[in-house]
Amino acid sequence: VDERGERVRVVLACLRRRDAEMLLLRANDFSYGEIAAALRLNERSVGTLLTRAQQNFRKEYVRRYGEQD
Repeated sequence: VDERGERVRVVLACLRRRDAEMLLLRANDFSYGEIAAALRLNERSVGTLLTRAQQNFRKEYVRRYGEQD
């Protein structure tokens, strides 16, 4: 297992479940509509929620490991 992949898994495990799920779904090319359906969200809010999830991921990553490569 590569170090970066392990770091990503650790950080995802620290996030709120919905944030981690959204990021994983988007990383697997799910559309906003598919993410909304999977997580029972309003499709119009998915973009904002994804942005927040990405920000939370970055904050936690930097807190644990310093700036990303």
